[in-house]
Amino acid sequence: MELRGLRGMSKINYSYPFLGLALIVAGVNPFSIEVSSSQEIAKFSFDMMIVWGGGLIGIWLSKTIYSKGPKALLGFLDFNLRTRGLFLSWLIGGAIVTYWYLPGPFELSVSSFSAKSIQLFLFVVAGILSGIGWDAMPKVWKSITIFAIFSMMATMAEIFLEMGSYYAVDFYRPYPVSQLVETSYFLFAMAFVPSTYYMVKILKDLDIF
Repeated sequence: MELRGLRGMSKINYSYPFLGLALIVAGVNPFSIEVSSSQEIAKFSFDMMIVWGGGLIGIWLSKTIYSKGPKALLGFLDFNLRTRGLFLSWLIGGAIVTYWYLPGPFELSVSSFSAKSIQLFLFVVAGILSGIGWDAMPKVWKSITIFAIFSMMATMAEIFLEMGSYYAVDFYRPYPVSQLVETSYFLFAMAFVPSTYYMVKILKDLDIF
């Protein structure tokens, strides 16, 4: 479908930017940052809220530009449409989040205020780009994306559990090993039901059954 057609079909939900901003504020306020510095579960939770909040703003931006945005940005959205949103959401957004969860950058984001500030800003950017990408995805790729997110959470939970319980390895050094185990259970709980649901939904979106 051409971009001109999408401009007319795009429906704007004006609650998205407000909800997205609320999620971002919940993750970047001084209280949440202070709690995140001592509680690993809190850091994971607030980080997810920031990315999801940015994602809602990104979806709203995409729909707004499609409907009444400047023509100068239509080429960017046309590229996003031709790449099915995967370049912005999977490659760019995914790479940003993954980088900050490598042990070195992760430790810096907890121990250094400047690194934490950069990480929070880039998580908002990653969320916005992923939201713009999401708006261009076909239904099946949306299901695959959500399934991949929760599957990666389950994989991280398994790695954390093995390293924390069986090998007593402190994967993320700013936090004690005991919190690594607690975080693994939290990620398992978050990922179990959604990953199963979206695994089935992918098959339905593909009309396999």
